[in-house]
Amino acid sequence: MGTIAEANGRSTPYLGALSSTVIAIAFVGQASELGDSFYLFALALLPPVFLLGAFSYLRLVQTSIEDMVYAVGTFRIRQYFRSLDPAAVPFFPPTDPMGMTKLERIGVVATGPLQLLLTAASMVGCINAIVGRVTVALALRSLTEAPVPAAAATGALVALALAALCFGYQVRRFRRVAAVVPELYEDESPSMPGWTNRVER
Repeated sequence: MGTIAEANGRSTPYLGALSSTVIAIAFVGQASELGDSFYLFALALLPPVFLLGAFSYLRLVQTSIEDMVYAVGTFRIRQYFRSLDPAAVPFFPPTDPMGMTKLERIGVVATGPLQLLLTAASMVGCINAIVGRVTVALALRSLTEAPVPAAAATGALVALALAALCFGYQVRRFRRVAAVVPELYEDESPSMPGWTNRVER
């Protein structure tokens, strides 16, 4: 619950700042008729918002990793209670390799890299990639007077590159964690079935 609350707390200020920035830029754009004042105002506001988004993204990746650590701890607690009383076994899902595979199939544990597309970090990363796209497109249009199609296409490439960078970073972090987390405990711990066969130390 703590990591979920922090994820919401990290996302909300960023999305609020972005919403306020977009509204302010829209008002200035109407008042200045997309003149130099508009570009100056937009380029003064968007980079700090992008930086805030980058910091938010990095922290959200950390909270996702904390969730994985806590998940393994929870599975160990289940194993302990199952060992205390055989009568309690039906009340806890199995955490042996076969049981973990079943939990993976129903979405309780991460099934692999594509699962990371559903995280709060990925959401912020994609939105921030769009912010970067708009910033680059406006900068090209303002500073080099590039044609609108060229500026838009360049911005789209930047957005794709930023989104791919965020996704790749998240995958690398999760692979490292999947290799290290079971080693944090003295006895054998459940492994993450969707990651263990792809681990990169």
